Amino acid sequence: MLIYILLLLTLQVFSTPEKTSDILSITKIDTPIVLDGIPDEEIWETIQPLPVVMYQPVFRGDMTEKSIIKVAYDNEYVYVMGQLYDSEPDKITTNSLYRDRYSGDDTFAIVLDSYNDSENAKWFFTTPAGNKTDMQISNDAEGEDSNNRNWNTFWDSASTTTDEGWFVEMRIPFSSLGFQEVNNEVIMGMIVYRYIARKAERHVFPAIPADWNRGFAKPSQAQKIRLQGIDYKKPYYITPYVLGGFDQLNQLKSTADGYKRKDDLTTEAGLDIKIPVSGNMNLDITVNTDFAQVEADEAQINLTRTPLFFPEKRQFFQERSDIFDFNLGGSNTLFYSRRIGLDEGQQVRILGGARLAGRTGKWDVGLLNMQTDAVSSLDIESRNFGVLRARRDLINENSYLGGIVTTRMGVDGSYNIGTGLDFLYNYSGDHFIDFKIASTFDDSFNEDYSLLDNSNFRLFLNKRTSSGFYYRSTLKRAGPRYQPEMGFESRTDYTLFDARIFYGYFNSADSPLRIVTPGLRYLSTFRNDDNSIESMLIEHPWEIKFKNEAGIKITASWWYEDLIEPLSFSEKTFVEPGSYSFFGAEIEYEMSDTKALRSKFKTRISKFYDGEQYSISVSPTWNQSRHLEISGDIELNYLNFSSRDQSEFLNIYRLRSLIALNTKVSLQLLSQYNYLARQIATNARFRYNFAEQNDLWIVYNEITNTDIERAVPTLPTFDSRVFLIKYTYTFH
Repeated sequence: MLIYILLLLTLQVFSTPEKTSDILSITKIDTPIVLDGIPDEEIWETIQPLPVVMYQPVFRGDMTEKSIIKVAYDNEYVYVMGQLYDSEPDKITTNSLYRDRYSGDDTFAIVLDSYNDSENAKWFFTTPAGNKTDMQISNDAEGEDSNNRNWNTFWDSASTTTDEGWFVEMRIPFSSLGFQEVNNEVIMGMIVYRYIARKAERHVFPAIPADWNRGFAKPSQAQKIRLQGIDYKKPYYITPYVLGGFDQLNQLKSTADGYKRKDDLTTEAGLDIKIPVSGNMNLDITVNTDFAQVEADEAQINLTRTPLFFPEKRQFFQERSDIFDFNLGGSNTLFYSRRIGLDEGQQVRILGGARLAGRTGKWDVGLLNMQTDAVSSLDIESRNFGVLRARRDLINENSYLGGIVTTRMGVDGSYNIGTGLDFLYNYSGDHFIDFKIASTFDDSFNEDYSLLDNSNFRLFLNKRTSSGFYYRSTLKRAGPRYQPEMGFESRTDYTLFDARIFYGYFNSADSPLRIVTPGLRYLSTFRNDDNSIESMLIEHPWEIKFKNEAGIKITASWWYEDLIEPLSFSEKTFVEPGSYSFFGAEIEYEMSDTKALRSKFKTRISKFYDGEQYSISVSPTWNQSRHLEISGDIELNYLNFSSRDQSEFLNIYRLRSLIALNTKVSLQLLSQYNYLARQIATNARFRYNFAEQNDLWIVYNEITNTDIERAVPTLPTFDSRVFLIKYTYTFH
């Protein structure tokens, strides 16, 4: 680690100083702004509006409505106001009041790269109904996982609607942003936009070309802004919680002739503390951490030879999660926070821990340490989990060199240690090279350390654009003793080559199509021990995006799979070891999300090993009003291996209801039926959000058996039930 730090320090000479020629100075105000959604304060009249342009459906096209957007700040907040005129105010779209839920509404947003690193930012947007959503952006908004919707922070907004349009004011505290002050000034990146849902029309500042799918949220394209003379007092946040409830669990008797019910009462208390260390460096301390209110995972069907991946939803792990990211392709990573406090889907008590994360100078630094309790029923000892992550900008603002160390230590002496080094280099225009090496050390291996056997090497080349020709190519090798027990790795002891090329074509202004993107992919995976092919894929997708935000994707694929062990999908369907080649086609269609009634469709027909696969997925959503949204998913999968007289339905049915009395009081109901397991999982979450980080939660979970006669002894009506009430209050 010392060598790594010395290497970074020697590279400081390559760093590029901040360009100051194109920085916009934002007006500082000393007059209070009343946050009521009516921007009628005299101080707003003294501030120049930002020169917005059309981003979509046609870049720099003629805007059909007038948008006036202004930004200001004082010693505590950034203020944003929008006068969003509309010639047909009765058609302004406001589908939902549910917090953090975007349902195709008209929106007003600001994206702030407060660290001024052109990679990460915080995204705040609101709707005419006053509904709020906040997200973290990482990796310059590249990739499906670059937007973290599970993150929440303190901020306020207010909206009003009149016969002229709708009007909005937003107030974002500096404590929710973090920043660096140098010579009494702060430099940030900023993007603001207004979205008119029924027209799929977006007005944006600055004038970002439509060369990316989410260019309107890319930190690297943000306008640099200057804020001066901030007399900022850093607040402390103390958030205790109290929790009470009960849980019921049906367990098989020791005699195996029936089930007995175990009832437990639950009372808990815990504490979270946020201590500011610098402008954007915070220390978070947690004691007896609880995540009772976290949304349940959505059930998934696995028809692959690799394990399923579930995203992190727990709030403690969201803040500056981008710092701890050490992605090794797809869902593979050296640090996967769900390894802490969860084991095979079962919760493990977190006794406490701390996290220090933020930016100082050109350094991103993250330190995390958590202690979990022992669980005798799961044969899990008490463990300590640690992560140290650091990276430094060098050469240019979109390049860095970094390192990471992960540790998992058990009280019984067991251990797993991971180390990594990564280098991201923006060597020309939108072209990037990303190199990573990760090694692990585990007490279960007696062999001496070998760089090849204990490590994972990944070289990733890509061009970050959605316009014209672009590519993504990966070369990767993971050794047999690379075992990241604090991470996630879908395969072991393999070498992978993945090459993708695309061409994005933006259509003319009068075309209903916005962009058409054909592509071609070649993927091959080899076993390291004998260099034999494990998997191969050739794929040809065509993706079409319409100007009304609807989209269609058609994909033709050919697979080759070589199995050395049986691959099981259920008790009745499996594939014997051997070599298989098969082909198929898939069609996806997504309606515009601006409609109150909309849906997604997906169907696949393919050969599948020595059989066939038929899949249909339908995901309708209906906003009955802004108070009620009903959505569902029907995933039908039929596997047929007629030569071996095997067939199976692997289906998931999901129904979700989002009920919002207003922006403070809401209820989410989620029911999922797994046809294979013959079980219904129900999750109900009531929330009364008195203020930011001041919540009352009522949570109910139940797993019900629907075919109790299918096993001996007869199954209980339910496996488990949990009812909890949790209250949190944040002191400033």
